[in-house]
Amino acid sequence: MTAARRLAGLGGLKPKFARFGYAEKMEYWAVVWGTVIMGVTGLVLWFQIPVTRVLPGWVVDVATTIHYYEAILACLAIVVWHFYHVIFDPDVYPLNRAVLDGRVSRQWLEEEHPLDPALAGAKKDVAAPVAVAPGAPARRGEDGET
Repeated sequence: MTAARRLAGLGGLKPKFARFGYAEKMEYWAVVWGTVIMGVTGLVLWFQIPVTRVLPGWVVDVATTIHYYEAILACLAIVVWHFYHVIFDPDVYPLNRAVLDGRVSRQWLEEEHPLDPALAGAKKDVAAPVAVAPGAPARRGEDGET
């Protein structure tokens, strides 16, 4: 509710998140849901004759409509959602550098995900190393080990 009040302009503190906030979780489930929808409707469109032997013909029309609008929704989500969070968000403008190498600064991590386990026991240095996203390749000299 804190995030909803803040987004509605009713004040309140910025909500604290661990590794993944509600936006990341919503995007994850949107991808899963979209994949299922596109897969099922795509199979109906691909196998129209066998489907219409079992189901009425209007099922293919409904699948075509759902497939069409889900594709538009997916494209809009990529353009609007990703472009905003990577380029146009005032907190990261002109570009969130994590898109280039999967790394974020310690300062950004502390501001956006203060409850992240990666920050537990971390020193509050000005020269703290950057945080590495899971699976991101380490660059020489930034992780303190190489």
